[in-house]
Amino acid sequence: MGYVKASLLFLVLWLVACSSVDSGDGVVARYDKDGTQYSPAFMRGIVYYLKGMKPEKIKIVSVDAKLNPIDSIEVSVAKDDDGRYAFGVGDRDYEYPFVKIVPVFPLGENAKMEFAQYVRLREFNIDIALNLPEAVMSGRVETLVREKELDFDSAMTQAIAEMRQAFNTFSDVMSYEMYVNEYIANEARLNGLLMYIYCRHEVSDSVFYSTFNEYRETFAKSGIADSALLVKSADAWLSTFKVFDDMDEHTQFRSLSRDSVFGVSRCDYSLFRRAYGAPLQLTTDIWETGSEFYSRIENKSSMYDGRTFVYEKRLGYWRMQTELDDSMGVCLYGNDLVGEYNDSYYRCRPGSASWNEETRRDSLLNKIFGNCARHYASNGVSGYLRDSLFVCECDTSRVCAWTDKYVNSTFKKGDDLYASALSARAVQRYGKCSDDLIGEVRQIDSVSVSCTWFYGWKLVENDEE
Repeated sequence: MGYVKASLLFLVLWLVACSSVDSGDGVVARYDKDGTQYSPAFMRGIVYYLKGMKPEKIKIVSVDAKLNPIDSIEVSVAKDDDGRYAFGVGDRDYEYPFVKIVPVFPLGENAKMEFAQYVRLREFNIDIALNLPEAVMSGRVETLVREKELDFDSAMTQAIAEMRQAFNTFSDVMSYEMYVNEYIANEARLNGLLMYIYCRHEVSDSVFYSTFNEYRETFAKSGIADSALLVKSADAWLSTFKVFDDMDEHTQFRSLSRDSVFGVSRCDYSLFRRAYGAPLQLTTDIWETGSEFYSRIENKSSMYDGRTFVYEKRLGYWRMQTELDDSMGVCLYGNDLVGEYNDSYYRCRPGSASWNEETRRDSLLNKIFGNCARHYASNGVSGYLRDSLFVCECDTSRVCAWTDKYVNSTFKKGDDLYASALSARAVQRYGKCSDDLIGEVRQIDSVSVSCTWFYGWKLVENDEE
């Protein structure tokens, strides 16, 4: 049944095409240099572009030996049994054994996107694949034929090799298979989706089309990828990656954009290596030297110049340090930290490599100043969150909890909470009493405090308020 439906589909396409062209009566068969008949030619093909891109029509452009247009027709498209956009062209005479085929897509309400590519005509032309990579290289084919005086077949062969040299990553840029292969270490093979990343499709249709034209024009001149464009592409894609904890509390570094629906989520790290020059690779010798590793982007053209990738063995992949990492320190998988950024508190918990905003007051106080637990050792422990004083108080049943009832209180020497509140003010101003501060004396208003091994910040006894 599927075969019958497909045959009917292409019969309709063939009839539509034939209705607008000559019947071919009296046309003499044409043969290429190898003796293969290429004209009159019947063509049938598939539009291998993103599923969300619906072609309005296909232009078939006859060309001369230098790929200059001679005449053209337009044919319609229809979906085949697999949901792909297909087209067909009835028998038609072509003077030369190559043709330009141009799928046309809408761009907004009034504009169009056209992606021309060249196709070699053969005895049978029923598996033509229209795809973005060959559209990018079409300008290069023209340059090689017109300026370098290569024949068409040689120009196509050289252009394909140059495309792979210029754009290949972990993926083959010339693939038109529109799916992603995911691997361990957060790495992905993007296949035919790779060129869409280069052309910044994740941003918008207009940016995608303008970037496509930039790549087409620059590649046409030299057969290499423009380095500034590569950086722009890498920056745009990297900006879509986020560090977050998923529903299973596993830390992820994934791309979140409109292209996520096509499976574009994990990294093709070799794209970043190509664009930035950042190594993002670990040799066995380096691997054995530590538990985490860093790779800094040093590219003045990039908006990420100076930013750093970090690799943790416990996570098993590279990720970009976030702005919170850069400001408060890197949240590594085994850390338990609290940081403050833009008037908000954040927590880096063991088992996560992602800073998450912490809004639970008691959780913050317990982490920063010690657990306010069910024993009198916690009673009277004080600490400041911003400018508010909190005190751990325990009742006669040894039930302890943080309270803010002393926020507006002042204490003098001799009060029960004087020493604790003074120590809390010292921590607020100078930080916790660490090894490098032992023996140091600091001023708190009119009194002096000293950093001691056992008691932390303590009033210097000869000072009085």
